[in-house]
Amino acid sequence: MANITTKVLRLVFKTENGKTYAMEFANPKDTITSQKVETLGNLIVAKNIVTTKNGDLVQFVDGGIVERTFTDLVP
Repeated sequence: MANITTKVLRLVFKTENGKTYAMEFANPKDTITSQKVETLGNLIVAKNIVTTKNGDLVQFVDGGIVERTFTDLVP
């Protein structure tokens, strides 16, 4: 059995229709800071580069590192 751990940077936004929209980026650098995450989230909103089924992204809400561990139970 092996454990496999992965990390992603998860950014959460509010859309025009008041819904939330999340995006994830694999393998973030260990040196990432909260300031860099906030800057990235706000830049994505300011540049209006993403449109969802619920409209454009209008506000950066949250961001952080998500760590997932997969435990293989079948050899």
